[in-house]
Amino acid sequence: MRWITDDAGRRWSAERVGRTSGIVSTKGKAASFPEPADIVRFACASDPGEPPREVTTRAGLLEQFTESELKALLNVAPRA
Repeated sequence: MRWITDDAGRRWSAERVGRTSGIVSTKGKAASFPEPADIVRFACASDPGEPPREVTTRAGLLEQFTESELKALLNVAPRA
C-alpha cells in the first residue's frame, strides 16, 4: 500500500486489489493479445464521504510508481 496527497490536500491510500488475467502468448509478443493489468483502488483516509476509486494500470509493484504517476491514476480513476 502507498499513501499520496492530492492537489486538494486529501490523503489517499493506493492498494493493488487484483490483477486481470490477460492472455499470454506462447509464441512471443503479439499486438492483439492484451497483457495482464493490476487493479488499483484508491481510498480517501481524510474524507470518509469520498467514494473509493478503482483503475487498471500496467502490472508491477506499486512501489515502482512515482507519486506523480499515482496522482495521475487517481485523477482518471472512476468512483467505484
